[in-house]
Amino acid sequence: MTTNPDPPLLSEIARLFAQRAGQYCISAAIAGVFGVTVIVAMSLYMLSGNPPDQADPVLLWKSMGEGKKFALIFGLNFALWTPVLLGAHAACRITTAQLANQELALTAIMVDMLRFLPSALVYAPVIGVPVMMGSSCFFIPGLLIASLFTLVVPVSVNETLGIFPALRRNFGLIGKVFGGSFLITFLCTVVIAGVIALRIVSIDRWLPAVGIASLGLRFAIPYVPALLLMVLANVGFTLIYFAARRLENPITYSAASSAS
Repeated sequence: MTTNPDPPLLSEIARLFAQRAGQYCISAAIAGVFGVTVIVAMSLYMLSGNPPDQADPVLLWKSMGEGKKFALIFGLNFALWTPVLLGAHAACRITTAQLANQELALTAIMVDMLRFLPSALVYAPVIGVPVMMGSSCFFIPGLLIASLFTLVVPVSVNETLGIFPALRRNFGLIGKVFGGSFLITFLCTVVIAGVIALRIVSIDRWLPAVGIASLGLRFAIPYVPALLLMVLANVGFTLIYFAARRLENPITYSAASSAS
């Protein structure tokens, strides 16, 4: 496997993405359509039973019963994280094939995404709830928590482990490369925050307060750049995963490099 640690991380991410941009974008688009659909469905569920002109989120939240609040919190968590994890799995799978100089059919990528769906449904609350709690306290704790889980998907792609062993493996590797994972997570978060802020001060003023089309646009506008960033980030996380493997077993990797 060609895992050259010498090129700078960001330039290597760009190079790998450019080589198979079509596969990356198609797989991300599939996850994106799924993501926007389920998020809009959850938003309509939140609006159900309320006057059509009532869209204030605080008033909506106060009008809900405890059961609906619980369902909404966990439903949105699944709706936000499951598509992201599926898209991340596809991106890591493509990057791994590139690093191994292997061809990879789009159908194989889709099959891998479907096989990963049960794991994604478990990882969604395991990752999403701590990140949500950290973000509600302050910006940095949420970023730190998110960065701690960035190797879960690369581990699931490259190692034949169960769901929770893969989590433990992630924590065993992340300490060796946490700086790089945090940097990518931070950069992606800043860009998405900027996109959302730009949407709020520009496009939102022309969108109606309620309606399926309006809800879809409000989520889709930041979701599209988020998908691109998700792809680029997981190319980087895959490279970082292999860097952690090299740090874990430097003698083995040196011998393999010499043999190749």
